[in-house]
Amino acid sequence: MKVRVRGGFNPWFGPAPSYDGETGLVPRTIAILGDDTPGIRAVFEQEEGAMVAAGDPLFTDRRRPELRHVAPAAGIITEISRGPRRSLDRLVITLDIDSKAPRTFMVPDRLDRNALVALMIEAGLWIGLRTRPFGRIPAPADQPEALFITAIDTRPLAPDPSAVITPRRLWFGRGLSALRLLTSGKTYLCHGEGAVMPSVDGVVPARFAGPHPAGLAGTHIHHLHPVGARGTVWHLGYEEVIALGHLLETGIIWQRRVVGLAGDGVRQAVLLETVPGADLHELFSGRLVEAPVRLLSGSPVDGRVGRYLARGHQQASALRHAPVPERSTGLRHAADWLMRGSGAVIPNRLQESAAPPFLLPVPFLRAISVGDTETARRLGALELIEEDLALLAYADGGKADFGRMLRNVLDALEAER
Repeated sequence: MKVRVRGGFNPWFGPAPSYDGETGLVPRTIAILGDDTPGIRAVFEQEEGAMVAAGDPLFTDRRRPELRHVAPAAGIITEISRGPRRSLDRLVITLDIDSKAPRTFMVPDRLDRNALVALMIEAGLWIGLRTRPFGRIPAPADQPEALFITAIDTRPLAPDPSAVITPRRLWFGRGLSALRLLTSGKTYLCHGEGAVMPSVDGVVPARFAGPHPAGLAGTHIHHLHPVGARGTVWHLGYEEVIALGHLLETGIIWQRRVVGLAGDGVRQAVLLETVPGADLHELFSGRLVEAPVRLLSGSPVDGRVGRYLARGHQQASALRHAPVPERSTGLRHAADWLMRGSGAVIPNRLQESAAPPFLLPVPFLRAISVGDTETARRLGALELIEEDLALLAYADGGKADFGRMLRNVLDALEAER
C-alpha cells in the first residue's frame, strides 16, 4: 500500500544532514520530565539520594496507577523538582551504570493481551502509547479500532528510522508481533519510500511519500483509518517498538535510545546511541560551532527548548541564533506581511501547504483561536494533536501558539464525552 501525501513543505534549515554511522555516549545525568506526561500527579516510590537500577519503579500517577515510570538506567536520584500545584517538573538521575544489575521482568512463555498489557505497564512502556482523538495515554481496558506504528520521520534534519531499525531488526520484529495483540483491528506499519522493514504476519505495511507532514501519525491515521466522534485508534513510535522487543527477548528494559544531532549549530551531524532523557549539553559537548546557539529536544519545527532529551524525541537540534534564511524568502516575507497587525487569520499559500492534508487552515485556525469547539470538531480537530499544527505555527512565524489553542479545544471536547 502506497500513499502520496499532497501538500506540505520542507522548511529549510541548511543542507540535509549526512549521518555517517552510529556512535555511543553515556551522559553523566539524565532526567524524566513532567512535560512528557502532562497533568501527571506523581506518587513517588523513591526519594532523593536513592540508588536505583534500570527498570526500578520511580513514580506512578495518583489517579491512574498504570502510568508507571521506571528508571532508564542505574544511578542515584539527585533531584526531584516539582512545578505548579505540585506537578512534576523533573526527576534527575546521576548515572552509575555498573552500580546495580538491571531489574529482570518475567516474560510469559505464551503471551496474550492481558499479559502483554501488564508487562508493558510494569516496565514503563505503556506510557509510550497515544490515542486519537485527544492524544492521551490509553486506558488498559480499552481496545483501539486500529494500531499505527510510525517508522517514518519527515521533520527537518530528522535521521532515517531505517538506520536505527536495521541493526535492531530482531527486537523491532518481536515488538511488532506482540503489539498486534492490543487490537482486534488492523496494525499498520507506516514507513517511507525505499525503507526495508521486517515482514510480520498480521501487520499491514503502508508506504508514505511526500514532504512534511507525511511522516506524522495524524497524516497516516487520516488516510488509513480516520477517527470520528466515537472511533479511537492508538499509535506509537518505532523506538518504543524496539524497546518492547528488547524487553521480550531479554527480560530487561532497553537502556538506550538513538538520537540524531543536527542543525546549523553543529560541526557535523551524528547519530548517537545514548540513554533516555540524556543531558543535551553533554550530547552536544565538543560538537558545536563557535557561535551562540540554542538547543532543542526535537526538530527545529516542533522541538522544545530544554536541558534534557524528551521522551519520544529521535532528534535534537542545535540552531544558531541567527537562523539560516528560508529558500522561499519572498513567499515567507509575504506571509509575514499578511499576518502582521491585529492577529486576524488571513489566507495565504504558505498556510495551505503547511496544513495537515485534510484541513481547511483558515476556518480551523479561526475556530480554535476563539474556542469554537463545534466548528473545530466539524473541521477535523479530533484527528489532530499539537504536533500536527507545528508546521502551521512555523509558517506563521511562531506568532501564535496553535498547539495550545488546539489543546484547549480538545480538552473541552473530551469533557463533553
